[in-house]
Amino acid sequence: MAVIALAGVPGAPGATSAALALLRMWPVEQGRRVLLAECCPDGGAVLAGALQSRLTADLGLHNLAASRRTLTLQDAFWTQLVKISDEDRRSDPTRMLLPGLRSPAEAAGLAPEWGALADLFVGIDRMEQHGHDVLIDLGRNGAYGPARILAQRADLVLLVMRSTLRGLHLANARTAMLSDLLDGAGRRSGRLGILLITEGPYAVREVEEHLQVPVVASLPFRPQEAAVLSDGAPEGKRFRESRLMRAALDATTPIRQRVANQRARLASPLHQRMRGGSDAR
Repeated sequence: MAVIALAGVPGAPGATSAALALLRMWPVEQGRRVLLAECCPDGGAVLAGALQSRLTADLGLHNLAASRRTLTLQDAFWTQLVKISDEDRRSDPTRMLLPGLRSPAEAAGLAPEWGALADLFVGIDRMEQHGHDVLIDLGRNGAYGPARILAQRADLVLLVMRSTLRGLHLANARTAMLSDLLDGAGRRSGRLGILLITEGPYAVREVEEHLQVPVVASLPFRPQEAAVLSDGAPEGKRFRESRLMRAALDATTPIRQRVANQRARLASPLHQRMRGGSDAR
């Protein structure tokens, strides 16, 4: 079980497309599921983009607060999920989406629910009891403000950026802010990484040296293939074999391994003793 949050940078879309690519290609063992929760306070993009409004907009994150009047959050959450489909097959019950807010105006009303969602994903009621993996799309602003608790509680936070000069410039401030955020949660070590979109001239090593953050995985800059994920362009029968989607499949291995290493470190007796001493102080 893994909980991975993806965050973007201003003016450089890509976090939602990357999250959808991972959702589509994530290895799922029998009896398990992978879930993508659109938790960007600016509003969701998948229903109107990748799904081209083919599904009702009545489902999604905006309903959780109202649903909790009669249901627990865990029960309400499952009623708001959408099954993701491929072009060549019917809806897949192992890959599910929680659509995001319909507009930024709804974010204020959801503020009390972010902490409860974090508990559902990684807290006392976490999805781990069901063996599910969770991807959280925080968009460009979701790692800040009330929704930041989702980043703080995730196993891994990936900043989605492009390997251009502008991408490096925008990522400077974002990595510094995310480092402060995760340090404040007392769990930064090993939890912040880069998901690099290889559009520009900078190699992985150069990005890592400049930002002092590891590049966990890379995806190629393939605008036509990405348009399937961002705008619902026709995908064709061989879309899953495209360079973008094959890279997304490859990316799942280091991402999952980093989560496993992080959890092993947190569970180690040495870490527990260090945490105990810190708590005592």
